Amino acid sequence: MKAELIDISACKKNLDIEIPQEVVDREITHIAQEFARRARVPGFRPGKAPVGVVKTRFREEILSEMMQHLMPKYVENAIEERKLDIVQAPRFESVNYTPGQPLRFKAVFEVYPDLDITNYVGIPIQQVSSKVEDSEVEASLKKFQEEMAELVPVEEDRQIKEGDFAEISFSGTIEGSEEPPVTAQKAVAEVGGRNTLKEFSENLLGAKANEEKTFSVQYRADYPEAKLAGRTVEYKVKVDAIKQKEIPEINDEFAQRLGDYKTLDELKSKARADLEKYKHDHAQEEMREKLLEWLENNNEFEIPESLVEQQLQIRVRRLVRDLSRQGINPQRVDVDWSKIRQDQHQQAIRDVKGSLILDYISEKENITVNDEELDAEIEKIAAETNRPKEKVKEILSRDSGLGRIRGQIRNKKTLDLLQQKARVLS
Repeated sequence: MKAELIDISACKKNLDIEIPQEVVDREITHIAQEFARRARVPGFRPGKAPVGVVKTRFREEILSEMMQHLMPKYVENAIEERKLDIVQAPRFESVNYTPGQPLRFKAVFEVYPDLDITNYVGIPIQQVSSKVEDSEVEASLKKFQEEMAELVPVEEDRQIKEGDFAEISFSGTIEGSEEPPVTAQKAVAEVGGRNTLKEFSENLLGAKANEEKTFSVQYRADYPEAKLAGRTVEYKVKVDAIKQKEIPEINDEFAQRLGDYKTLDELKSKARADLEKYKHDHAQEEMREKLLEWLENNNEFEIPESLVEQQLQIRVRRLVRDLSRQGINPQRVDVDWSKIRQDQHQQAIRDVKGSLILDYISEKENITVNDEELDAEIEKIAAETNRPKEKVKEILSRDSGLGRIRGQIRNKKTLDLLQQKARVLS
């Protein structure tokens, strides 16, 4: 076998391979004998046709099978001899075979970059503050206050004003459509609220209980609900009741309603502790991201295009899932997937570059993940998803899920090491 390695770039390689004629002929004869044993050829009993006849009759099939047998085998041998760390299976180009001649072809592939990263110790990184201000504790209590607010009926005979909650029943007829009306009973609309259609707020403002209103809504073309997008709907709305939000006072009683707290001070202490943990974790994550970003910006090397394409596809699939969860059809004509791929491409490059850097450092520093660490992560996922641990493990065992989790743990341990070795600037 002749095999010449051609360096197109640091990652892109070609192997020009020539398989000797005698090897090719021997493989063709072997395949033809197998065909002869099972082939049905007119004029001959099953399995009795001469090999020469079989070679002629099934020429294309035999040559195709010969190439499928020999080409991957000889490429694999050439790659192993040269100790090449390839990214994915090669593709074959310029395949040239003439009977009585060697089989010649080109194997095209990429290899992982040969990294030599030495600047990962003492990376300058700005300290991220995780201090909790009193105003943040107060804002947290305000959030609890909003969550505990109740809607109570307005007893007095008055008109709806901004900030009220109107309990309504309605029927909406879509103009130019035979679809059934859009209806709802006892729906609640916050008058002037950001999630309430402007036309509903404008027409409900000033109305009283049991009053009826008729008005039209022109929906924008990109409205998430497909049957309403770009359509005009005439609504007949009845005000069933007027309610207002009753917000509890922040005091000891408020704290006791929220949990096992005797005083407001106890609740404030718990809120501060939760905020401190959240801000500390967030600060650590932000610092780790900046460490990796610094390494990406200060280490230049070629990145295999096939890895970037794989990561780009992962990002696009994730975006499709996110759109579907929001009730948006990803196949909508106004979704410009070409633009989305273009926007995601640069981030996919950074994802791959960061992953290669972390892989290199983890190998150099002998960072590994043991079974106990993997088991603890599976237990954490089981608790977060409210599923039995064994079920989670079974799901992750499919499609290399456990390997991905192990890789994520290793990356986190590597980033922890980088943070320990970083030069933190205050």
